[in-house]
Amino acid sequence: MEPAVKRDERILIIDDQSLSQSYLRYALEQLGYQNISYAGRAQSALNFCKQNNYDLIICAYNLPNGKDGYQLFEELKATGLHKLNCGVIFISAETEPALVHSVLELQPDEFLAKPYVIRDLQQRIERVLKRKQQLRPVYELLELKLHDKALDWLNQQLTQPELHKLYPLFLKLKGDVMLQQHAYSDALVFFNAMLQIQPFSWARIGKVFCLLRNNEEEQAFAELQHMLARTETRLYALDCLAELEFRQQHFQQAQQHILAAADIAPRNLLRQQKLLQLSRLNHDYELQYRAARDMVKFARYSMYEQPDLYLNLARASIDFALSSEDSEQQTRLSRQATMSLNTVQRQYGLQNLTEAQQVLQARLLYLQDHRDKARQLLVELSEEIEIDSLENALDKAKALHEVGLSDASKSLFNRISQHCRQQQPEPLFAAYLNQEQQERAAMAHGPRELNNNAVHLYQHGNWQEAFSAFTLAWQVMPKNAGIALNLWQTLLTSPRPLCSAQQKQQLLNQCQQLIENSNLKPEQMLRYEQLKQKNLSILA
Repeated sequence: MEPAVKRDERILIIDDQSLSQSYLRYALEQLGYQNISYAGRAQSALNFCKQNNYDLIICAYNLPNGKDGYQLFEELKATGLHKLNCGVIFISAETEPALVHSVLELQPDEFLAKPYVIRDLQQRIERVLKRKQQLRPVYELLELKLHDKALDWLNQQLTQPELHKLYPLFLKLKGDVMLQQHAYSDALVFFNAMLQIQPFSWARIGKVFCLLRNNEEEQAFAELQHMLARTETRLYALDCLAELEFRQQHFQQAQQHILAAADIAPRNLLRQQKLLQLSRLNHDYELQYRAARDMVKFARYSMYEQPDLYLNLARASIDFALSSEDSEQQTRLSRQATMSLNTVQRQYGLQNLTEAQQVLQARLLYLQDHRDKARQLLVELSEEIEIDSLENALDKAKALHEVGLSDASKSLFNRISQHCRQQQPEPLFAAYLNQEQQERAAMAHGPRELNNNAVHLYQHGNWQEAFSAFTLAWQVMPKNAGIALNLWQTLLTSPRPLCSAQQKQQLLNQCQQLIENSNLKPEQMLRYEQLKQKNLSILA
């Protein structure tokens, strides 16, 4: 290959592998680029970007000692160190779909899989730099928030026939600018017009965005159903459908959509946070635990790593353990909660335990059947202090209720609600708080004692009270097969009706489905089979 004409574009290569750096250096020099900087670690790259403006960044995924390429690119975008007129080519030897979809959500200009040939790299570089150069004027206007001038420039370019190959890009940018101006009605007309020309994915997304902002939910829902079938719009559609289902209080459907989105692109921490909140609303403690664990995993070394992530993992571990009948699983989850608390203490160098950590210590004691010790620890923390974290305050209210300090729990729930009326927390948390407050008010005991109390009522022939207690226990622990079996048995053996015939049949079916899809203990399985044989006519 003959050396190309010298180029003066500033390029930053971020890759720690010397062989890969050498290959990139050789390739770029052969292509005529001479103003090249190299960074082998994420922190070095951040420092370079703080001090210099680059025309192109070539970023590898695998980086040593901390942040990976995804987290670096995420931070560059979040902190404004990545300018619109700087191209980004993301390079990775790992091409598993979850990583690729996560990276593509950050919208690099190109994604290049290793190994690659110089010719392919050249095409990507030339394409990105040419596009950025042609769009530099509008990017500069957008960086300055001069949206009207940006629209004028784009409209002017769309009158130039010689630029016809760039029309789709100009049109997409025009739609983006209109959304940034919150001109949703005008933007909706524009996106509909674009879709008449060609089914652009960006126009479909823009149209739904406008419909949602204009509260045209029914039409947005119909559009999203079509977008689910298209690979390029499926992720956006799932996120939006989850939001729509939540607004209509269809929490199970919302969880299914956000879970599907998290499976496609798991590294989006905001999505994982929504999954955690929805799983709490649905009492899906296993999924809550998974989401909290994934948030810790994907935030590690990133700009989003903070103590609250580990505290939330400890909370999720305890909530999951309290809903489980498996003693080995309870032990593992208890150990995970302890490890998370130790990580906060060790990693953030705290001299003394914070109140949030002490509350979690009390909940761990309660989980390990040291109820009196847990109660005493919480009594020592019972003084009212200003609420600076809703999650910490809510966890304390739950802990107080679990150990029997009902009045203190109720008082704290009321303070949290008053705080929320003033501060307007995000809707998912507000819905969960409201649900927790109502359920705790209906429970004389903590969730763990609900089933035992219901069994006691059943054994003493208090059928209606036992049914109500089992129903409430199953409501807050809907995946606990032991509780489902007890409720199922109560419905089958009660000498008098406990609810309407329709509700009874619905509960019998739901309980039986869970029981047959679970691993029961030998005693439970024997009891189930005996009851099933005695009640074949009812269950038929």
